[in-house]
Amino acid sequence: MSWKRAGIGASVALAAIAIGGWFALRSAPVEDWLFHRYAEHMIGRPPGPVAEKNELSVLLCGTASPIQPMDRAGPCTMINAGGHLYIVDVGLASVRNLNVWRVPLEKVDGVLITHFHSDHIAELGELRLETWVAGRKTPLKVYGPPGIEQVVAGFNQAYALDAQYRTEHHGAKFLPIDAAPLVPVVVTMNAGGTAPVFDENGLKVTAIKVHHDPVKPAYGYRFDFGGRSVVVSGDTAFYPPLAAASKGADVLVHEAQNNDMVAAMATILKARGRPRLAKILGDIPSYHATPVQAAKIANMAGAKLLVLTHLTPPPNNGMAERVFLQGVAAVRPEGVMLGHDGLLVRLPVNSKEIDTQTID
Repeated sequence: MSWKRAGIGASVALAAIAIGGWFALRSAPVEDWLFHRYAEHMIGRPPGPVAEKNELSVLLCGTASPIQPMDRAGPCTMINAGGHLYIVDVGLASVRNLNVWRVPLEKVDGVLITHFHSDHIAELGELRLETWVAGRKTPLKVYGPPGIEQVVAGFNQAYALDAQYRTEHHGAKFLPIDAAPLVPVVVTMNAGGTAPVFDENGLKVTAIKVHHDPVKPAYGYRFDFGGRSVVVSGDTAFYPPLAAASKGADVLVHEAQNNDMVAAMATILKARGRPRLAKILGDIPSYHATPVQAAKIANMAGAKLLVLTHLTPPPNNGMAERVFLQGVAAVRPEGVMLGHDGLLVRLPVNSKEIDTQTID
């Protein structure tokens, strides 16, 4: 037999083995085995690194604005203070992110709402459900400006039948119906522009008035724990009193909107026969801060790290990121990060260290 014929025979044999292997992989026993290995890998993963006891940390669980791409959830920021978790705003798809990252949702002690635009409250009902299913045993407090009562009542009503069904299905001992609801806690602003929210478990939380007119009131929040501090701006235009209330913060998480990019989008929409969307984009610059303005606030506050979030429009590639940040370096040459979903900023207690990483 010639080498050529032998080569052909070997090729045929290998092809037969490959075809046989392909059919074997598509057999039910093999597919079942592969699925179990996959399930073990996915379900058996440990909880995400977001509940350390000796740190204050920030996890961006949503960094988009209402202009929301597929790879960014709506506005959401999670604060960990010594293992106690707090969620600031609950935008669309943010709860999905928390689940994907295996955040221990039973450890969520409270929710803080900055204001009542739909993109900031869209998944409050889902957070209600997921924290309860995860093992929450008491109603979940939701802090916010006056009006939070109305918002919470609406979500409680919308999810009441769902909770009833689940308790009947899984049992009252496993899912106690009395633990399911949200409880509104109204935070009333003081004349000076700040107000205490709570001081417990070593964490002091302060509400800060911001400027998001005609949305009144609108708040940011400051978190102080273990000698470290974080401020989350919420939605706001350039507002120097926010800088005063953020003095000395380790991290300022501030919204950012590039108005030149927004104007270009509005012009294109108008030319393409979409005047309603063009008008909406033309209206929004008045109550959001630009990246350069956010940098100025961070400088005035003396914040060590500025993290930009609620990005409008969300930059989805390197070129868009450079355009979005034009002018920032001239104001603040360092200590600036463009936020993305999964960005984790860790602040060990009684330290000056700032560690950043991305979870997935």
